[in-house]
Amino acid sequence: MTREQLANSPSLPFLTEKHGSAEKAREEEVRRRRDTCGFLCETGQKLRMPQLTIATAIVFYHRFFAHKSYEAYDEYNVATTCLFLGSKVEETPKKLKDVIIESAKIKEPAKPPPDADSRDFHVEKERILICERVLLQTLAFDLSVEHAYRPLLAYVKSIKGTRDLAQVAWNFINDSLRTTICLQYAPRCVSAACVFLAAKYLSEKQKKAYALPPYNGGKWYEAFQVTEEVLKDVSDQIMELYPKQDESATSNGTDSATLSGADAGALISRASPAAAVPKAQPPRRPFLVFGGPSSDAHRTPAQHGGCGSG
Repeated sequence: MTREQLANSPSLPFLTEKHGSAEKAREEEVRRRRDTCGFLCETGQKLRMPQLTIATAIVFYHRFFAHKSYEAYDEYNVATTCLFLGSKVEETPKKLKDVIIESAKIKEPAKPPPDADSRDFHVEKERILICERVLLQTLAFDLSVEHAYRPLLAYVKSIKGTRDLAQVAWNFINDSLRTTICLQYAPRCVSAACVFLAAKYLSEKQKKAYALPPYNGGKWYEAFQVTEEVLKDVSDQIMELYPKQDESATSNGTDSATLSGADAGALISRASPAAAVPKAQPPRRPFLVFGGPSSDAHRTPAQHGGCGSG
């Protein structure tokens, strides 16, 4: 799907009527997507789901609301259903009881979760099972999801890249899931943009250019089979997640691995995806940083394997 198609989602008429303008409606839809993705991240971590499972659930969520409206479906019920379905698709199943209880704790932390024998619990259970059928129909039973982690690790390994490059790019991929980029571009495009942003960040952090080697005598990003135009668009959309500064992180061009002071300010923030290696508990930040697609939800890409140590 294109960005323009997604901007004119089925939710637009409902949100426009509710908020008074199309611009405010689109801002509200972006806010809802980001907030609900945060809910999915935190709930998935509490359930100790691998990152791959959480990412798949988020993609299901984005796909669903690309075709359905927030007027007809509650985003948190849909998100909980996506998490339940994602756990089965990625062969890391969780009991529906556990998914419901942990989801309730995250959604309403001040309220005790429903007891497994209560009427409220059984009502919620039935609601999720019905929603699962609607979700499957909306997805046209296409449950295949490819993520940007695999091409990232393959690239870092091929250039004998550092652990820092893999980790920072990995965290950019995690944050990108809060956008609809996964519906617009192939995983390799997202990987390329995250490598680009990671190299920019590391250039500033290390006070020297982090050079990405040419590919077969051409541009480095040709290794991902992407164009400079695509690379810039994906990078710009990811950077929209972070506090804006005077210049964007991509203002110096895609060949350069240097980063201006203003660009660094856009990256080095309290929400910086270049934060420390993930801890077992989710950090209290707008954008969560956590481990990779493995049996352990909190392993770093370096521990996961597939990247050189430089």
